[in-house]
Amino acid sequence: MRLLHCADVHLDAVFRGLGQRPAQRRRAALRRTFQNVVKLAAELKVDALTIGGDLYEDLHSRQDTAKFLAEQLGQLPFPVLIAPGNHDYWHAASLYATQAWPDNVRIFASNQFDPVEVAGHRIFGIAHDKPKGTRNLLEGFRVPDGLPAVALFHGSERGQLPMQEEGKEDHAPFQEAEIAKAGFHFGLLGHFHTPRTTEHLVYPGNPEPLTFGELGVRGAAEVDFGPNTPSVKIHPVNTFTLSDLEVDVTGCQHSEALIQRVVEALPEGADTGTRVRLVGELALGVQVGPTELVRRLREGDRCVDVVFSVRPALDLEQLSQAPDIRGQFVRGLMERPDFESELVQSALRAGVEALRGEEPAIL
Repeated sequence: MRLLHCADVHLDAVFRGLGQRPAQRRRAALRRTFQNVVKLAAELKVDALTIGGDLYEDLHSRQDTAKFLAEQLGQLPFPVLIAPGNHDYWHAASLYATQAWPDNVRIFASNQFDPVEVAGHRIFGIAHDKPKGTRNLLEGFRVPDGLPAVALFHGSERGQLPMQEEGKEDHAPFQEAEIAKAGFHFGLLGHFHTPRTTEHLVYPGNPEPLTFGELGVRGAAEVDFGPNTPSVKIHPVNTFTLSDLEVDVTGCQHSEALIQRVVEALPEGADTGTRVRLVGELALGVQVGPTELVRRLREGDRCVDVVFSVRPALDLEQLSQAPDIRGQFVRGLMERPDFESELVQSALRAGVEALRGEEPAIL
């Protein structure tokens, strides 16, 4: 048996804070990415496409999305098996329950494992039926005797949870060893956006990065169930890329120069998003706040976020003339022969901040 497995597409994601037009572009890119998954499954001629939950966002779902999914999945000449997760949990008013799905699409609607036979194997799927508080789905379950069994579900493997993105919730928690203990040959998982493959399971990761900092090769996982441990190959399918960029604004004497420096450093292309970290010394008198800077950088529907790591430039002439301890401190350092060294410059900045009553920088 050979499968293509994906999870965590998150169609209809809101992308708060990006602005209306960039958010619309990101949602459109998610659809194109899912189309790439369907196209890849057809090209590989797998025995089934499996989806490990969070295919869409229930809170923001639209019938248009259901129609799109039904059309895409109905093109495939083999089974599509969907195990709803916490973001697309099964309930009577969900897209899963209200849409007419093609005959090849099987959506698991029960919170108990249910088998489907595919190419000499049994794929046991199970659904989340609420957005929070789902139990360990493996607890107390044992695979009945018969064909080799594979688990398809959305859950948090406890050993991997600390390595996931900050704030990742512990939905349907389990230990990796419980997969084999329950009698499963392998686990097709969803929920974790950081990809992971072991001898017992695969998390393919979200096929398109949703937030900055999501690292590692992610996409759709081709899983080949040979005579021994299943082999896994991750196929990138994303259409939108996110990257981090550091821009040194030292020397920019006014806000327009700062904005121009950042704009010139941004990568070209509509389907890119950039988190810009501003570093260096911000010249005295530069008047541009974070809100205004982000607004200006997002002109032309750019997908941009900004992190401020700049430090204000010091007016050494003014500081050295101060009649208090600050002036004495600065003059003392300026008289040192190694004044331009990195160590003395760090000490200068930390001392001035401390004398201003601010928390000193870490040296």
